[in-house]
Amino acid sequence: FFGHQWTVLISPNGNDKSTEGYVSFYLVNKSPESIQAEFQIILRSTARGSFQPTTVGEVDTKWPFGMCTFGAQGGMLCSGAFAKRGTILTFLNNGTLTLEIHLRTYKKAEPTIFVPSNPFCDNVLKVFNNEEKSDVVFIVGGEVESAANRRKRAKTTPTTFHAGHLILKLNAPSLADMCKPGDEAAVPINGVEPEVFKMLLYFCYGGKVSEDELEANAKAIIEAADRFGIVNLKLQAEAVLTKQTEVTVDNMLDNLLYANSKNLALFQEKIMDFAAENGDKIVGNVSFSSVPSELISDILTAVARGKMSEGDAS
Repeated sequence: FFGHQWTVLISPNGNDKSTEGYVSFYLVNKSPESIQAEFQIILRSTARGSFQPTTVGEVDTKWPFGMCTFGAQGGMLCSGAFAKRGTILTFLNNGTLTLEIHLRTYKKAEPTIFVPSNPFCDNVLKVFNNEEKSDVVFIVGGEVESAANRRKRAKTTPTTFHAGHLILKLNAPSLADMCKPGDEAAVPINGVEPEVFKMLLYFCYGGKVSEDELEANAKAIIEAADRFGIVNLKLQAEAVLTKQTEVTVDNMLDNLLYANSKNLALFQEKIMDFAAENGDKIVGNVSFSSVPSELISDILTAVARGKMSEGDAS
């Protein structure tokens, strides 16, 4: 009731202030906030197979207790002479006593007011890939760079996408620079899977790329987002890539070169932390012949930092 938790206690032998032969009744507020309320108790009996409201003669059920203050966490009101034990027994139904507790308060409820949210984002998403509301066209696919060997290209089915140049100008500036509003010719986009390009375009329109999609396409999204200037989506994909990649001695160098080439600071930090913790395993087992000098310096610094930490710990 009223957002509060209540407990009802009945003592068949009354309490120390009750009249002999009477049952005592307790109504307890278990919530951390106090409350003012009126209450009444009604017993119900099973007459003729159905519950019928019956009022005990000893109790005035017209809100007999007035407005009462129930303290927080255990505040109670009790009646030491709620009803005679003999009367209560007549209301038992197969050993069960049924009580109705009626509560009311004069506390004014806060009105529920519906305040609509700004519809802009929803309205933008409604025109995602809408030909009539777009002024630029992209043809995506036809050939895609192979991840294993960039010299090899795999043929894919080209897919047409429509977009608004203004939206691209705000959210994918490098992609917007590849076209002009009203261009009749479609702009070819190679090196990107159509499904990945769709995620990028959807993100530009205010949509959300799911965690599952990010996990399944982390590197592809990073590549395309970096290429078209979609910074926030690139950062989201980098965070997922960093979380899901287990850095080992065997893959550390490849991951480091990739992180450096795409300017992935978070991913690179994880790799450097690995180098700091596993310096003895890396030195002598990993060839740094193809690593830029500035990265070698960073790795050596990380290894030295790790050794210093080990020395401090010992």
